[in-house]
Amino acid sequence: MSEELKTSGILKQALKIERTKKKDASHFVLCNGEKIRYIIAPSGKKRLSQNISTYSGKLGMLMKYLNCIPFWMLEKAGMGYFAKIKLHTEIEKAFEQTGKSAWNMIIGTYDEKQKLVMQCFGNDAYNAVFIKIGNSATEKEMSAEMNFLRMAGTYRTFEIPQLIAAIKADDSSPFNLQLTGEFKGEKVEPILTEDIIGIYKEISAIKHENVVAPKGYAFSHGDFAPWNIKKTGNSYTVFDWEQCGYRIADYDIMHYVTVIGVALNNLSFEDAHESGIIEIRKYIPEFEIDKEAFLNEFGKLITQLA
Repeated sequence: MSEELKTSGILKQALKIERTKKKDASHFVLCNGEKIRYIIAPSGKKRLSQNISTYSGKLGMLMKYLNCIPFWMLEKAGMGYFAKIKLHTEIEKAFEQTGKSAWNMIIGTYDEKQKLVMQCFGNDAYNAVFIKIGNSATEKEMSAEMNFLRMAGTYRTFEIPQLIAAIKADDSSPFNLQLTGEFKGEKVEPILTEDIIGIYKEISAIKHENVVAPKGYAFSHGDFAPWNIKKTGNSYTVFDWEQCGYRIADYDIMHYVTVIGVALNNLSFEDAHESGIIEIRKYIPEFEIDKEAFLNEFGKLITQLA
């Protein structure tokens, strides 16, 4: 099966990648087998590894030491190659709009909803800007997130990314581009805590003007999971709001424990669901959720696993 059939085609649409020698390269392309995972500016501050939250032990170790490992060594180990990268004109314009001088790129999950995220930064390596890049395959999801971030609500238990600009696809550009301020922090441990319960409750209580939720429904992040949350001290940032909307009440917290069980603990859906309910009841003793209704909602979403 070709890459175009398995993905949104965003990589080939957004970038022209020409493999080259180190002296002629603009970036280093870090790979996992045949799949490109990250594109890293080889000069200046390599900030990528400081902001990647991975739950893979092997990848986590690489990210920890990435800034200490020479690129030529990674190339020799078959983990990537030097390349000249040319951005699509519309993406180049968005990059210039950030006022930054260099960029790295995170390549999204290889599926039909694949997106790209640029990390744009200057020589000081501070105050970076993220550019999320999507095409027609992810228009619905990116529109949902842009609309949510535009509301710029203030929340007690968490923060959200600061929206700088939202550029919708049109006749002149095939891309939806979302520019936000960089959100930093450490990865959240994949366990249920009082803090996570508090965040879930506050998200569920979000009310939108002129929107009346059906009975038994509440606002939902949609892909509420540890890998969509960062923690700095006692402060949390919740991001990737592409699946947000109204769905059955308590969906988010059930999703949180279920995806941890399935994605990280290799449990079956049945076992993850049952053990998840036990975990939730440690904090919410009266917790109940319709399993069939939850599974129906869960099956509608393409959940990005770690």
